[in-house]
Amino acid sequence: RLVPDLSNKKLKASENASNNTNSDELLDDSSLSRLSFSFYETDATRKSKVAVVFRQCFDVIPVPCEWRLYFSQRVAPAGFALALLYLNTLSFGAMMTSYLVWRNMRLDAVGFWRGISSVVGLLGTLAYHKSVSVISLESTGQWSIMAQFTCLLLCYASLWVPNNNKTSLAMLICGTCCSRVGLWVFDLSVTQLMQQYVPEDVRGSIGGVQDSLQAFFTLLTFAMGIVVSNPRDFHYFIEVGCSSVGLAAVCFTIGVYMRQINSKNPIG
Repeated sequence: RLVPDLSNKKLKASENASNNTNSDELLDDSSLSRLSFSFYETDATRKSKVAVVFRQCFDVIPVPCEWRLYFSQRVAPAGFALALLYLNTLSFGAMMTSYLVWRNMRLDAVGFWRGISSVVGLLGTLAYHKSVSVISLESTGQWSIMAQFTCLLLCYASLWVPNNNKTSLAMLICGTCCSRVGLWVFDLSVTQLMQQYVPEDVRGSIGGVQDSLQAFFTLLTFAMGIVVSNPRDFHYFIEVGCSSVGLAAVCFTIGVYMRQINSKNPIG
């Protein structure tokens, strides 16, 4: 009499499983999106005012599931800050090269300074490894984005120098080259933060959204190049580049660095 009826329990368990399966099939895409969004939230994220705003927007605006997952991550401000850097064209790319040639700089000189810029950027990898061995990833990302913004301010200051003055050209090139250290260190810092604090089972989806954001801002620079095609108007690219890096610094400072200081714990 004390032996439980195992056959009845197995039968009930199978019935419950079938009922759960049928109820799961009734969930539409929006329900799955809300479930996935709330599943990957942490307790700290639910208490965040920013997360509340995001959830309210997602309830009103139809947003794909992957975007919900992306903005539910604690490192989303860092990833968005990294994507904003793709609005910056001060990198010896096609647009800046065209401007330098328009300023009567020889192509071999442009190639030389482009090589110097690449070498300076490689020094950022050494600076990154040295920095993370002494301070945290969040602090490394903070000083690197501020360093890049400070260097680009030199490029912005060149706008106040007459165009026929070689000093303005030297300021533009120097600021661009020096900013590569901060760019590389910040890129490595954000990439490492996302690898550490994004759940492994959604890391591919988060990475896909990150790549799409970066491609979108890159596309905006191409569109701007079509609209603003006169080399005389290159100051717009300088202003947009400095503004995008400044906005990225604000996003990272408020969304990641200050949160770490206030909690006195890593963001994960």
